[in-house]
Amino acid sequence: MTSTDLVARPHVLKCARTAVEPLLRAALEELPGETREVVEHGLARQDFSTAAFVLLSAEAFGDADVAPVALAMEFAHLHEQLHADLAVLGSARQAFGADRVVSAADALLSLAFARLTKPGVMILNVALMSVVDGYVQEIGMDERDDADMSEYLGVAAAKHSSITAAACELGALAAGASASQAGHLRQFGDDVGMARKHVDDALAPHSGRRTLPVVAAMVAGITVAGGRKWCEQQADLLLARALNHLRQCGPRAGAAQELTGLAGEITTARRAPVVPAQASAEPHSEGRSTTLPAACPVATSS
Repeated sequence: MTSTDLVARPHVLKCARTAVEPLLRAALEELPGETREVVEHGLARQDFSTAAFVLLSAEAFGDADVAPVALAMEFAHLHEQLHADLAVLGSARQAFGADRVVSAADALLSLAFARLTKPGVMILNVALMSVVDGYVQEIGMDERDDADMSEYLGVAAAKHSSITAAACELGALAAGASASQAGHLRQFGDDVGMARKHVDDALAPHSGRRTLPVVAAMVAGITVAGGRKWCEQQADLLLARALNHLRQCGPRAGAAQELTGLAGEITTARRAPVVPAQASAEPHSEGRSTTLPAACPVATSS
């Protein structure tokens, strides 16, 4: 498989947004003006990849109108992003205050659930409970100094894989996929979400936060640069595992190609370019092994 096989064609994300745009604008009209302002602020930063995963997962198995489901999952993703913004004092909280952000996030959740059938509501609810559990666990770990790598990976999986996994599963089920096929698509989305988290953290500036490269450096007694390299390797492994699940579900060839490209575009294709190696100013921790953590034992989102 070449690198060009792992980049989605340019129209994929644009088409996803176009498919849900009319429904999105109609839904926003249901919201009070102050709430709509917060939501539109958040939507400006959305790439609509969550909606794209719903649409392509459905296309992989049949012809079904899943635009409402795609919109629901995009709203659910933005709901999670607004809560993440609150946790890090992000731009939405700074612009509108915590109360308005919380109110907007709650409104998005109502809009999302209203567009799903009962089975879909149950799948999304499980995903959101996983996200909440991840935040709760993270708060507990921040108060400890003995949390190990598996705990950090479990939290990352809960927070960052659940929505993508649910989006893929719901799209597949809506188009008539079997439980086994939908399960493989769910695992595909789970691994893609976790690969994206590894890449995001590898690209993030080192600011003292316990991102995955920082934790890897702490655990293995290496530099943060070494931790970033480990994250990139894990992203490769996770993407390979995701694509194996995609193959096993037996999707239509065209949709499989698009899902492969989209998965690569939001993960490994975003990695920083390779630069010549330089001596690092970051010292190795004394008395610690310089062995990198083992391959990522990614938790499922269910």
